[in-house]
Amino acid sequence: MMVLILAALLLFLHSCHRQEQSVPKPQAIRVSTVTVKGEEISVPYETKAYLEAEKDVVLRPEVNGRVLELYVDEGSYVKRGQRLLKIDPSQYENTVRQLEAQLQQARVQYQNLEDIVRRRELLFQKDLIAKEDLQNVKTQLRSQEEVIRSIKAQLDNARLELSKTVLRAPFDGYIAQRMVNVGDYLTVQSPTFRLVTLDPIKAVFQVPQELLPYVKEGMEISLRVEGVGERKGKVFFVSPVADNNRMITVKALLANDNRQLKPGMYGVVSIPTQKLTLFRLPENAVVLRGTQKVVWRISQNTAQPVNVEVVLHQNGTVYVRGDLKDGDRIAVENAFLLREGAKVEER
Repeated sequence: MMVLILAALLLFLHSCHRQEQSVPKPQAIRVSTVTVKGEEISVPYETKAYLEAEKDVVLRPEVNGRVLELYVDEGSYVKRGQRLLKIDPSQYENTVRQLEAQLQQARVQYQNLEDIVRRRELLFQKDLIAKEDLQNVKTQLRSQEEVIRSIKAQLDNARLELSKTVLRAPFDGYIAQRMVNVGDYLTVQSPTFRLVTLDPIKAVFQVPQELLPYVKEGMEISLRVEGVGERKGKVFFVSPVADNNRMITVKALLANDNRQLKPGMYGVVSIPTQKLTLFRLPENAVVLRGTQKVVWRISQNTAQPVNVEVVLHQNGTVYVRGDLKDGDRIAVENAFLLREGAKVEER
């Protein structure tokens, strides 16, 4: 009986030994690493901005009348002083002709009175007429001078009104909209064309009051517009007042020589603010662990998690802050496979 028990015990021990030999040891995870070093980075504040033309006006005529001709259409580029439309000048031409005739008659009358004055002066010198007769005709001459000046003023105004029958561009720009047709009767309140400039163009955005120390006139900003790319600009206006939400309006001018930026478009403006010491890593070095973002610090071939905050993200690179120090080796390739205490093999 004892022999059977001893044989069973030996068989059991041999079986356990074989099971222990069959359990594989955990393999080390192969990773690549980078060595980090803190960098002082100017962290930008980003916010949405909308674009508007530096000059954007709706043109209205300065005189009333019916449209006789249109010289430009929507999309046209016009130079300052270029003709845009012409209003029927007939009534203004008639007014000019009438005043020119009146002026001519007044000048003839003035010359007649001058002759009379000269003759009466001679008669007065010979005591042939009373002094009052001479004074009366001189008074008439001065009155006629006033008549001539009045008619000249009216004629100048009439000629000016006549010149205004041609509407001209007040500055170089593009016709963004035409709101008139040939034959329309216009008053001085009638809209005709919307004229805008495209280069330079304004970016308008808002910043919270706590960022006001970082926003100054003349500072450079960066604007990123989807489909266009990134453009640089300079701040030229910082509002002296805040709105009800304690936000400050800021405006910047951007070069737009290729006219790709259009009024009404939106972009993201980036403003340099405070400087922080951050660690630069490839973006795949940062992994999610529950709700936390972590990187895996490798020490003595063992992985340990370090919670980090991603402060900046640029083209596949992230800048993070956390409990890191210069010289730490951080796992990159296969970082998503790691667990706390996992053994690793560096490539």
